[in-house]
Amino acid sequence: MYDHTEYTRTRAFQTLRASLWDHVANGYLLKQDVEELMGRIGVTHTLEETLERSELLIESVFEDAGLKRDLFNQMADILKERAVPPDQITLCSNTMALPMQQIIEDIKCKEYRGSCVGMRFLHPVWFVDEVELADCDYTRRATAEGTEKLLKQLFFQPFYYDGCYRRKLTLQEISTYQSRQRLRCPEPITSLPKRNLRKKFGSPGSPVSPDGRRTPPATPDIPDMPAGSPSHPELPAEDAEPCAVCLEEPRSALLVPCGHMAMCVECADKVLHGPRPICVVCRQPIEKILRATPPP
Repeated sequence: MYDHTEYTRTRAFQTLRASLWDHVANGYLLKQDVEELMGRIGVTHTLEETLERSELLIESVFEDAGLKRDLFNQMADILKERAVPPDQITLCSNTMALPMQQIIEDIKCKEYRGSCVGMRFLHPVWFVDEVELADCDYTRRATAEGTEKLLKQLFFQPFYYDGCYRRKLTLQEISTYQSRQRLRCPEPITSLPKRNLRKKFGSPGSPVSPDGRRTPPATPDIPDMPAGSPSHPELPAEDAEPCAVCLEEPRSALLVPCGHMAMCVECADKVLHGPRPICVVCRQPIEKILRATPPP
């Protein structure tokens, strides 16, 4: 996983983990699955490092043709400088609105245009195994066939975009996928913890400091890793502070899309359904709330 700033890399990692705990709370995953899944994710700090460690890349930047073209040009330049054979790398785009032809036709290192193919995971990306592939006039047949083979080996169901209609899941299909995943979890957790189940700051049972003041309990976030570990970046200490709204509960609600964690889940829910559903830190609109701590 790579993004161009340390902040966005850290927040993306944190959002992924919070999303998994959200799945646990809804009965789609088991608690022990979270750390195992997060252990598969690594974080790189430069685009050069990303290309060096990968055989297949999927870009997911904003739906801006110029931005995507610049990114593919950067990747092609790095690959050419390192003399990486075009048949040893696959460059994918998850775009839905832009044709692959439009994105890659201006790549200066033309030999890498044949290594490009569209790869779109259907939304909502929960436990959906269908993946849409979109080739173009530049895509080599070996690239398309190799990508399709890889997806099948990973138990996905690849299919090709017909050039007219982009595949979208219906509500019934989403419900079917949800039900199928719940059957895979023998011990589903169907409810989130109530507010009164969490100890408040300063409540009896909280640790007492030498000066007589009570300190908040520690809130787990990501597993302890050596400092500077590329697989698990260090997260900001904002979750160690009390909720910015009630000043009592620990900060446990991760806001999407901004990624700030300044409120407890209950306060964040009130803000989300209030007259101004905006983040108390950056004032960006809130689209969704994720629980950043494990369910009980």
